[in-house]
Amino acid sequence: MSRKDFLTQLDNFRHEAYVAAQYLYSEMAVQHAASKSKKLLNRLNLTPRFWLTHSAATQAAAYLSLARVFDKSSAYNVDALLNTFEASLSLFSREALAERKRDGKAKDPEWLAGYLEEAHYPTQKDVDRLRSRVAAQRVVYERAIEPARHKYIAHRVKVDQDEVKALFGAGLVKELWRMVTFLYALYTALSQQYINGRKPILRPLRYSVRTIYDSARSDGAPHEAIVAETRRLMELLETVTPNSSIERTSNRLRRSAAAHVER
Repeated sequence: MSRKDFLTQLDNFRHEAYVAAQYLYSEMAVQHAASKSKKLLNRLNLTPRFWLTHSAATQAAAYLSLARVFDKSSAYNVDALLNTFEASLSLFSREALAERKRDGKAKDPEWLAGYLEEAHYPTQKDVDRLRSRVAAQRVVYERAIEPARHKYIAHRVKVDQDEVKALFGAGLVKELWRMVTFLYALYTALSQQYINGRKPILRPLRYSVRTIYDSARSDGAPHEAIVAETRRLMELLETVTPNSSIERTSNRLRRSAAAHVER
């Protein structure tokens, strides 16, 4: 495998990990914000059709992104990424890392020899460890995501509301949070192994929407970034002073939406 093959797989995986996190956490951050403030909830209810559409669209998009990650028939999925990693271990050798750190310079920097001594050079053991972590997430995917994706989102096999509810109720919210943060942690680990020679260990990440939303800080991870942006939007919606014409229009839309709302 060439360096291009690995980096293409890694970049595609980064994209799916980011969008899955953003879709999932965007929806749940809105729900959490509304649960904290009756004033905000009342304002969101001025345009219920929009927020129901946002909820349904982000949920469907998150499930589709996760399906692309775990679908083994795809050319770009988490197993294909690890296969490429395994086949490209020579890219992670001492000399390959040294070449990346030289960055085209003819003379080695003084710190390079010590850096290379401390670096980690992955082996089959690292690949197997990561595969076991992916396998654990695949169990959750096949139980909680794949049926809803196949039988409702991609193909409308189920239409009975109880059956649809059962499809989406097959997993816990916490499991979805952990799945999307796992994907980001995996991307970060492989990226750091390639760039900096750091052992591909999956670092624990905050995953609770409530904890992230109520915190004053964000570490820049995609799920935290979208929660922070959603919080700013919710604070704006809660504090802005609408003029009378906007309120009249919103009330009219709310009455119309209440009469006929579809998900």
